[in-house]
Amino acid sequence: MKEVIAKNTLSFSCSKKMKYLRTPVDIWSDLSKEFNFTCDMCASDENHLLSKYYTINDSALEKDWNGEVGYVHPLFDGKIGKFVEKASNSKGTFVFLLPASTHTKYFHEFFYEKDNVEIRFLRKPVKGFRFLNDDGSCDDESKIGYIKPLMICIMRNE
Repeated sequence: MKEVIAKNTLSFSCSKKMKYLRTPVDIWSDLSKEFNFTCDMCASDENHLLSKYYTINDSALEKDWNGEVGYVHPLFDGKIGKFVEKASNSKGTFVFLLPASTHTKYFHEFFYEKDNVEIRFLRKPVKGFRFLNDDGSCDDESKIGYIKPLMICIMRNE
C-alpha cells in the first residue's frame, strides 16, 4: 500500500509544530555581525531577535519601513511577496532569509537582476538547516532539518 503524505507536513506555513520559526543560530550570527539591524520585521513575542520587532498581530506590513535596516524572515508561505513588495517601496536596507524560490513572481519582479539587490544562495548543512523552536530551543537533532534551498536577499533602497 502506498503511503500518502499529508500536504501540511511538507510546509512550515501549514505545520502545527512550526507555527513560528527562529532563524538558525549560525545564519543570524553572520548577518548580525554584517548588518546593524534596527528591526526584526517578522517575529513573535517569544522569538524576536531585536528589541524592535513586529508580530503577526502587530503587522510590519502596516508600518512605515523607511529608514530601517530590517531583518525579514517571514514564514515560508504565500505572504512572502507582500513583504518583498513592501521593502521595495521603502527607503532602507532589508535583509531577507527566504526559500530559494527562483521561479516566483516576487523573485523576478523585485530581486533578480536588480542593481540594488544582492542574492546569496546558502549551502545546505549535511543534516539540513536547523531552525529553532519559537522559544529558542533546538529541534530533534537526530532528524533531518530543513533541506530545501535557502537564500539571503539584500535590498538596499537609497
